[in-house]
Amino acid sequence: MTTLFQSTTELSTNQSAADFEPDEQWKSRLKVDIEDNLRSMVDEAKQNLHDTLKKAPASAVERERLTEEHLATMKNIRNLAEEQFRIALERERQERRLAAGQVSDQKWSDKMTEEQ
Repeated sequence: MTTLFQSTTELSTNQSAADFEPDEQWKSRLKVDIEDNLRSMVDEAKQNLHDTLKKAPASAVERERLTEEHLATMKNIRNLAEEQFRIALERERQERRLAAGQVSDQKWSDKMTEEQ
């Protein structure tokens, strides 16, 4: 007699990577959360530039150097945000795999153990 439901082993072998991918709404919420968490760093970088420029008159060369430093700081904050996003997204994918009874990626498991 045929069954209407797949067994757990059939489910886990037939599921594709797309089955574990969070939807765009989840990703958007994550981005907002990360932006909120890093907002103080962005605000501080902007304030530092403003305060430094306001403190003393700066030559064009000095102003350009300060602006370049500010842009480098902002780039570092963006890189940090992107890295946090990648890590959280991969963690969610792996948790979804585990919840579905699939084996998680060994590299990811090692990394999570290392973080603890």
